[in-house]
Amino acid sequence: LGGWSSCSLHDMTFARGGSHSKLVRSSLFRSGSFVRSLIIGAACIPATSAFTAAAKLPSLRSQLSSSSLTDTKLPPRAKKLSSLSTSMNLFRAFSGQGESVQKLSQSFVESAPSWSELEEMVKGSATGARLMEEKQQRMRGAGPTHRENKLRLFGQQEKDIRVVLYRDSAAWCPYCQKVWLLLEEKEIPYKIELINMRSYGDKPDWFLAKNPRGLLPVVEIDGKMISESVYIMQVLDSLTEKKPMLPRSDQQLMDRANSLMQLERRLFGDWCGFVFQPGAFGRSSFEDTLNLVDEALRSSPGPWFLGGDSPSIVDLQYISHIERMIPSCLYWKGFQMRGNGKWKGIEAWLAAFEQRPTYMATKSDYYTHVMDIPPQYGPGQPIPEADKYQKEIDGRAGWSLPLPPLSENSIEPVLAFNNPGDEAARHEAATSLLGNHEAVARFCCRAAGSGVGDWFRKGGMTRSKLADPNAQPNEEYVKDVDACLRVLTKALLVGTQEVEGNVSFPTSGAKVQKECLLYLQQRISVPRDMSFPAARQLRAHLSWMMDKLVD
Repeated sequence: LGGWSSCSLHDMTFARGGSHSKLVRSSLFRSGSFVRSLIIGAACIPATSAFTAAAKLPSLRSQLSSSSLTDTKLPPRAKKLSSLSTSMNLFRAFSGQGESVQKLSQSFVESAPSWSELEEMVKGSATGARLMEEKQQRMRGAGPTHRENKLRLFGQQEKDIRVVLYRDSAAWCPYCQKVWLLLEEKEIPYKIELINMRSYGDKPDWFLAKNPRGLLPVVEIDGKMISESVYIMQVLDSLTEKKPMLPRSDQQLMDRANSLMQLERRLFGDWCGFVFQPGAFGRSSFEDTLNLVDEALRSSPGPWFLGGDSPSIVDLQYISHIERMIPSCLYWKGFQMRGNGKWKGIEAWLAAFEQRPTYMATKSDYYTHVMDIPPQYGPGQPIPEADKYQKEIDGRAGWSLPLPPLSENSIEPVLAFNNPGDEAARHEAATSLLGNHEAVARFCCRAAGSGVGDWFRKGGMTRSKLADPNAQPNEEYVKDVDACLRVLTKALLVGTQEVEGNVSFPTSGAKVQKECLLYLQQRISVPRDMSFPAARQLRAHLSWMMDKLVD
């Protein structure tokens, strides 16, 4: 993702008590230990030298933004990847582009249920009714944590809000995530402005006027713009004594906090040295550091790094990257961080986070991460042992009905208290489609229009393959695709078997419409669009729908 801020932790001091104006930048937390700020870009060097040399190196992201993929100045590993063919074709010249329009049969379009009929069915389901009520709550600044929230009051008055959070609109950014989490955990009233990251769209002029560097996240407190995520979190924590997230009165715990922040930077560097380097290079260093992190958690009372009943800033610093380490290590290296019984402290810590609705509302799934990581950090370097996991995660093997039950033993584990069951997951997906069906139909029809893939091709590896901000839909296909989405939504609500007995599926001429549905399937993002269980059901039901359409 372009537009990252807080890729490094700038040196800072926390002045105990007082307003945010008393924070100055000279050491991370006020204590005897000192944390160096680092810029560890996507071309991360091994952690053994990262703390002395990383700030001197240009990141792979910055090199790629000014070079073509065949430029001889690129690092060898980047040139190697650029010559490889990808198994997932996320953009291409779809067959509907520039060809004569082939419409689906009128009998199919007419047999699809209406959106008004589907709305009544959604309202009649427990999941649909709950989600619709939560949407109404969001409009009032209330309700649970949610990606679509624009106002959070926590029982206060809107006129008393001091904080505006500017975060990425796709909910991909780890640095935005931890600031978002802190605001939700501490229940600080705030407003939200969603801003594109450079990897998937342009930033609005009004935002650049406020924040010329375009960095995310930033918060505006009493009209003052503040950047860099760790600094932001300390400033926000100082605004209220409610649920303090740093043990300011305990010097020993503050020293431990600083030591753990150093360890997190080492873990981050070792992850980069493993995932973004060829073969098994860096694996042993990464495992050694994971052992240290696990030991730190097991030596703490309770699941959190600093003890207590809730996460601290240290926990938020770790979770935003460990959440991304887990799928990236599995997808590119076949390396399992969860479910192997080796790091029980980390497992207990993850389970504690996953019991918190605030965290689950911000958490992405494996597919979203392996698609959003390359433009952020650089391309992962796959090994053959990872192939079976890649196919499960990116849909080449795992997005079809019937789906196996979700459990804590799944490739992407879901603990029992977060498993809504298949029916509720399907109904969530149906509710999401219903709420935005007109825009979704036109979005699908980009595949039959123009400009698909131009954003990535013109910007190189610093731009997301999932993004097509300038693509134009082919309006000729909207009616057909809308009918497909109506049939799909009913299947999510009542099951595929009932739908198959009542719909006249087309027997030919549906190639372009299938590609429009594929375009959508590849771009479902968690948590931006829905939860992981719902996204899993929607992706698999899209495969079913495509199978029912005959070329």
